[in-house]
Amino acid sequence: MSVRLKLIMFLSLLFIVSIGNLYLTFKLEVNGEDKLKWVIHTHEVIHNTEKLTNALKDAETGQRGYLLTQSPAYLEPYYSGIKVSEALLKQLLHQTLDNPKQQANLKDLAVLIQDKLNALNKTVTLTEQNKLEEAMLFVNSNQGKVFMDNIRAKLDQFVAQEHLLLEVRNGEFKSYRAQITTLISVGIVSMVFLAILTFMFLRKNLFSPLNMLLACTHKMENGEKLNVNDVVEKDELGSLLSAFFQMNEKVHNKTQDLNYKANHDELTGLKNRSTLYAELESAIEQDDKQGLKTSVFFLDLDNFKQLNDTLGHDVGDMILKETAKRLKNCIRQTDSVFRLGGDEFLLIMRNIDDENHVHSVANDLLNRFKAPMQIAGHNIEIYPSVGIAIAPNDTNDSEQIIKYSDIAMYKSKRDRKVNYRMFDKNMLKTG
Repeated sequence: MSVRLKLIMFLSLLFIVSIGNLYLTFKLEVNGEDKLKWVIHTHEVIHNTEKLTNALKDAETGQRGYLLTQSPAYLEPYYSGIKVSEALLKQLLHQTLDNPKQQANLKDLAVLIQDKLNALNKTVTLTEQNKLEEAMLFVNSNQGKVFMDNIRAKLDQFVAQEHLLLEVRNGEFKSYRAQITTLISVGIVSMVFLAILTFMFLRKNLFSPLNMLLACTHKMENGEKLNVNDVVEKDELGSLLSAFFQMNEKVHNKTQDLNYKANHDELTGLKNRSTLYAELESAIEQDDKQGLKTSVFFLDLDNFKQLNDTLGHDVGDMILKETAKRLKNCIRQTDSVFRLGGDEFLLIMRNIDDENHVHSVANDLLNRFKAPMQIAGHNIEIYPSVGIAIAPNDTNDSEQIIKYSDIAMYKSKRDRKVNYRMFDKNMLKTG
């Protein structure tokens, strides 16, 4: 077999393997982006469900305020809550078109929400007609509470299904990352093996014979005894390996970028909810084994919505970024900061051997917000309300400890004398 034919066959093999590897990498990358979109989509559905619950609460709060005071000012949040809840329900129906089961849940939920809104509207209408006593009798019948309890139950069922779906989609995304890692590993091994074969092929069939011929020619001209010296140039092989490793570096960087986007908040760069429970459970378990404690700080920003509406969403985004920066500056490397959504943040403090350290961090955190934020020419003063729960003092359950810190945060928000509150079991009794 001629050297030309061998070279053509060998180069053809290299071309097929390279194209095949590139094709598989491209297909996996496209597939991975699609899976990431579904993970983000599911997070959006869960977030919109939370917003729907809040909108219904706003409507109910406005209705109660109007019944108690007859002040038209309370009708604004009432009607706004109704409008937002209807819009969010419509959006959720659109977002779950691919899921017949969730569509059925939402249609049932729509009926329950309409019953609730009809009940709210009835009391508001009676009050507007100066039939306050009749409106209060209807409220005291607790029919509206029954409607709201049914809505919460249906929303919990809906969110539970979305969390199951999120676990599946997260699993698919992790499987994709494992596949692309395997492909890169196989690609590296394959290219190294082919590089060795290429070197051996060119040395045997081209470079060695050529060098031998040149050496023999020079020695014959000088009348010296013939001797073979093997000299192999590696410029071509180096270029091939360089191109391959550059390609793999891009694939690796793309994988890391997709993973980062799935687990971090796009605006602030903080971690998002996707790893919250796993990280919190791990921290509680490890600290408990060492006889240490884990603390959870739940924060939201006072009057953020008013500032956001007054100064604009761009300024609101900068406030959230500055808040994230200040929170990161007051924790240790072993601790974590999460943005849960909106103006809500959560801190996990590990390795606590003295509860006084928790109070020290809380005070340090609040002190960092005493300095006004200089944003877009505005001198903005904004303060967080902070609720704190400690494991195992309060609970070792990750969901419960987040709930308890949330309750403590609302107690802090209601009590303007303090900016942070430690969770106490008595808070569960007072609601």
